[in-house]
Amino acid sequence: MVDSAVKDAVRNPCHLLTHCNEGERAMAMPATKSHASLQRGAKGAEVEYLQDLLNRGGALLSADGDFGGGSEGAVKEAQEIAGLPVTGIVDAATWSALEALPEPSPDIPTEAVTFIVHEEVGGRKYYDRHVAIPHFPGEASGVTIGVGYDLRFQEAADFAADWAGILTPQAMDSLRPHLGKKGSVGAVAALADLRIPFPAAWRVFIKHALPRSVTQTKNCFGNLDALPPLCRGALASLVYNRGTKLTGDSRREMKAIHDHIAAGRLDKVAAEFTGMKRLWPNSEGLRKRRDKEAEMWAKGLQDVASA
Repeated sequence: MVDSAVKDAVRNPCHLLTHCNEGERAMAMPATKSHASLQRGAKGAEVEYLQDLLNRGGALLSADGDFGGGSEGAVKEAQEIAGLPVTGIVDAATWSALEALPEPSPDIPTEAVTFIVHEEVGGRKYYDRHVAIPHFPGEASGVTIGVGYDLRFQEAADFAADWAGILTPQAMDSLRPHLGKKGSVGAVAALADLRIPFPAAWRVFIKHALPRSVTQTKNCFGNLDALPPLCRGALASLVYNRGTKLTGDSRREMKAIHDHIAAGRLDKVAAEFTGMKRLWPNSEGLRKRRDKEAEMWAKGLQDVASA
């Protein structure tokens, strides 16, 4: 139930995994500096940089500086996309292709984009096993597809524009009845034949869902350009997960974040992220996400202070 163009793109997925088209791929720019050849087992700062580059294409790696099996698989995927020999070894041509990849967002850093996607899908392997089909995350969610694309909170026009050419008309028709509605186990069971490959989900996220969420974040919290990059990322993650409503007891911490930012009390914001954990006593995943967003906010402030 995935469009034939996407099936072809999964086999040769340049336009799904990056922003490039065929012409842009062929014009890979030379590396800006000379890098050592890297392969599985390598460690250090250059590996961390490599992982960050791979994450521009949706690898969802932890940038820990350890070249393990996940990094090797991501390198092979990137080499296949770039039309290079698939060796898993990062040679000069691979460095050049990776350094030509654009950032996935002009507004928030790759580290934050990777965090949001990882939180939404649980990693590449988990996506393939569990999230590629429509699912119901629980709580107040609706039927969810792709990268946390919750149909309960999507407008019909956005849904049509976002997934046109990605899903077949039949798949679109099967999902439309779930727009604006709370999800259920039964609802997703009826959609079990629909499977969305990660490259397609990544493309919709980068091209449509994330930019729309960043715009909502700006409208909610004001001028993000005045904030450190990782702080912008923490806010974008929060809005992607919770929306922008600021009224009511369940939103008091979000309202406090808004007020702290407006008053320049940036050091007070991290505590509001963690304060939200009161709302999900039975959801360890959401509580951990708020902790990680608080850590990202604090790291963003620290990066600016130490610059």
